[in-house]
Amino acid sequence: MVKFNEKNPSLLLVGMIAILLCLVVTPVSAGWAWFTVSSDPSGAWACLDGSSCDDTPITFAVEDSTYHTISVYKDGYRMWRDTVGAGSSGTTTYVSASLDPEPSAVGYLDITPFDADIYIDGMYYGNGRQTIALAPGTYTLVLKKAGYYDATQQFTISPGATTTLAPGMTPYPSTVTYGDIQVQSTPSGAAVFLNGNYQGTTYAGAPLSITQLTPGTYTVQLTMPDYQSYTQTAVVQAGVVTTVAAAMVPTVVTTPDTTGQISVTSSPAGAAIYLDNTYMGITPAVLANIAAGGHTLMLRESGYQDWISTVNVVGGSYTPVAGTLTPVSGNTTVTTRAGIPAVLALAGICGALVLMARKNH
Repeated sequence: MVKFNEKNPSLLLVGMIAILLCLVVTPVSAGWAWFTVSSDPSGAWACLDGSSCDDTPITFAVEDSTYHTISVYKDGYRMWRDTVGAGSSGTTTYVSASLDPEPSAVGYLDITPFDADIYIDGMYYGNGRQTIALAPGTYTLVLKKAGYYDATQQFTISPGATTTLAPGMTPYPSTVTYGDIQVQSTPSGAAVFLNGNYQGTTYAGAPLSITQLTPGTYTVQLTMPDYQSYTQTAVVQAGVVTTVAAAMVPTVVTTPDTTGQISVTSSPAGAAIYLDNTYMGITPAVLANIAAGGHTLMLRESGYQDWISTVNVVGGSYTPVAGTLTPVSGNTTVTTRAGIPAVLALAGICGALVLMARKNH
């Protein structure tokens, strides 16, 4: 056994250096945890909070003990989505997504939400009346609107049939014990976190509503590719809607940015996105780290004609694209409002940490 004493000064020095390195390195990793996402079949498109995306298997870095939404897409399969909690600092949570083949027949949901935000199985679908194509099965609908209790309802989609819903919502009473936060950003498309937990994204023309909050103090953070993180303390009071309006500041770069983002929305929502013939998920979505230059974007949804457009991406820029799909002959749909941009993005430090995590795993 080698002892650290006066007879081994070099080993003593090495030991002291090792201790110093531990003291320096440990704080860097403290407070962070990881999600390792796999899928069956593999090679699917996995996204953390709707933005940081890559092929499975993939590892994402997040703040420890926070909740995030993981979505997994693959052409020909139904989207897999779940809200997952990260473990304690330095731990890895393993997430396995089993994808079901997309059925050949679909049904439709004709919904009138009365200006409430529409969420189907946790995915945002705008807040205007629209007819959405869905695979047959049972779904959970949640409507969110400031000043109202969340409305939750299950519904069933049958092949070739249309399910019509116009759920009512109950306003808070005068003695309500809840408050709400509405978040907007300029530009839109920022991911919103409440006390570190992912809530959704900002939308053009309509704020993100975070409802049924217990009065108290909350930390609201917004992140977006190529923009600095924005943080604000919001005080929630019973019966009061607290507004957070974030002016996102572009990140200062020392070298030319050769990639940009595309915010893709559609009316109706839920259309498959193909960029240069490569499947990229479903609307609404943000396509990050897209090479600067011209690209062909196609939106495809059952019962509608393909929507095709050319998009020019400028490095460091944020390009919104909104496609209105036209029903094919024989499929009558009602869409009175274009899809609202709903993009999910992580930026700045979070993006860098994700890239580092990928390289280190």
